Amino acid sequence: MKSALRLIFAACLVFLAASSLPAANKTPSENAYVSVTNIASSVGMSVKKSEADGHVRYTLSSKWSTVELEEGSPVCRVNDVQLHLSAAPVSRGTLLYMMRSDYKKTIEPLLLPQKFAPAPDLKTIVIDPGHGGRDDGAQNKAAGIKEKVMTLDLATRLKTQLEERGYRVLVTRTKDEFIELPDRPAYAAKVKADLFISLHFNASTDTSVFGAETYILPPAGRPASSNSTYDQSPVAGNRFDEWNVIAAYYVQRELVNTLGAADRGVRRARFAVLRPLSCPGMLVESGYVSNRTECAKIAQSAYRDKIATAIANAVDAYSRTVRRVQSAQ
Repeated sequence: MKSALRLIFAACLVFLAASSLPAANKTPSENAYVSVTNIASSVGMSVKKSEADGHVRYTLSSKWSTVELEEGSPVCRVNDVQLHLSAAPVSRGTLLYMMRSDYKKTIEPLLLPQKFAPAPDLKTIVIDPGHGGRDDGAQNKAAGIKEKVMTLDLATRLKTQLEERGYRVLVTRTKDEFIELPDRPAYAAKVKADLFISLHFNASTDTSVFGAETYILPPAGRPASSNSTYDQSPVAGNRFDEWNVIAAYYVQRELVNTLGAADRGVRRARFAVLRPLSCPGMLVESGYVSNRTECAKIAQSAYRDKIATAIANAVDAYSRTVRRVQSAQ
């Protein structure tokens, strides 16, 4: 009997999961999905459909912005910057639909930041050099590179540049010491930070992988880009979902444009340093030390200066958006 009940319960779960997805011959639920045509109409953009290599693409365009969506792909582009959605858009009939939460939490803040007033202040910035002490982070032993050393060096360079631009800047560590993950966002809360930037360098077992990526929290109830099984309940950092994506977009854009780095996109993850944040924040992976070519760049002082410049330029761009929204409040 217990075995039979378990089978019935499992079948119910499968049914419920399947029922939340749009059937191939049905229009997706208006509550969960929104058509790209309706999105374009609401923000004054035109829509162009195209096909190439068997992929159906929709491009939304206005005088100021371009949004590119592809059927079946969770990666979209806003003004040529990659952003990862929580679900791939789907075609039904002649229309393309995307998750309403993806539009509200990823696309709309970039197109209409004024809708998310009041804008946060931007006076105090906390920089968090990843790892430290007994935690070396990612390594390239052949090149003698440790992530903890590179992040601290980058934090020092970024702090200098931001202070020269008039920001109050504090760091979670100023030397090679281990700091527990919860203590990093706690420090940001203690000093009443307006923006939190955690600095990292990445590594992969696939040494061909390279490029920059910027991480922010997934919206509550939505999966991480890696399909993580973390609890999807709301966390403190979700209060800033819209401003998280605005800030991260600018950082990713500048890393790609300034460094010429491969664009691996704005991604979503429930990292421990992001979940409890009391202000907008992100985790920045500026390159892969596991890739020989990219590691050689990261090892150069001049290249780390360029990374710092890219992030500082992004903070300035974010600041301009904040001030523009504040002035209209």
